[in-house]
Amino acid sequence: MAQANATFIITLAFILMGFLIKKYNFISEKEGKVLSKFLMHTTFPALMIISTAKIKLEPTLFLLPFLCIGMGVIMIFAAFYFFKGLETKLRGVLTMGAGGLNVGLFGFPLIEGIWGTEALVFAVMFDIGNTIMTFGGVYPVGSYFAKRGDGKFPISKLMLRVFTLPPVTGMVIGLSVNIFSIPLPDIAFDFLGILAKANKPLVLLLMGIYLSFELNKSQMKYISKVLLLRYLLGGICVVGIYFLVPPSLMQSVMIVLVILPLGMTILPFSDEFGFDSRIAGTMVNISLLISFVLIWFLVWFLHLV
Repeated sequence: MAQANATFIITLAFILMGFLIKKYNFISEKEGKVLSKFLMHTTFPALMIISTAKIKLEPTLFLLPFLCIGMGVIMIFAAFYFFKGLETKLRGVLTMGAGGLNVGLFGFPLIEGIWGTEALVFAVMFDIGNTIMTFGGVYPVGSYFAKRGDGKFPISKLMLRVFTLPPVTGMVIGLSVNIFSIPLPDIAFDFLGILAKANKPLVLLLMGIYLSFELNKSQMKYISKVLLLRYLLGGICVVGIYFLVPPSLMQSVMIVLVILPLGMTILPFSDEFGFDSRIAGTMVNISLLISFVLIWFLVWFLHLV
């Protein structure tokens, strides 16, 4: 538990550092977006290759994407009917917020810090489902409520976007090396390993840069309902996993995955569809704080390490 506590404290320190360097104008959110793009095309793919190239693949791993998709579908359908009657754009941003999870920026650094790189394979597999849910569920929902086209998102376009994302490409490369026993020189793994180690601190700094405490109080009633739906479903999943999945590293990581915060992709999606991005930002920021506290508590209370 001492290692887990240290991970949480260090994580909090890096996020705080990112927040402070933005607050005192050493860096702006615009520059943070450049950093995010840099990470997406360098450290994230390296981390995916390293974490999947040498793991022992088991059939149960492939259930994780379906777990994530199932959670997303339930959340979106619940929000779709729960917010019926609200103004269209408000309903759109609230329903979008219910669909995705913050696996890459929030989940990966915590999971790696608590359980090590070998635990990332579970997060990677879960994130496949999250990526599909984001572009196959959240985005079309936003399009529907923005009344742009018919809200459809062709399967071919979805699959192209999913598999051309650098982290997913890195995962495909790593799994191919693993499955087909493709020999790679040690120097290649050394290079990727060094690059992958840079991911955690940079991602946490980026989260701090994006963090904001500007709350939209007039919409808090609706935001609270989205968060209640999110963590009620997450809590049910935690109970189910704890009692139905045998104690293992996979069980511990799954418990953390199902209570991750809302996905940050709703921010650019809200901008694209003309929704109120302040509402999206408020939902994301509050969920970051809630998930951080919940994960710390559950790791301690359930003795997950």
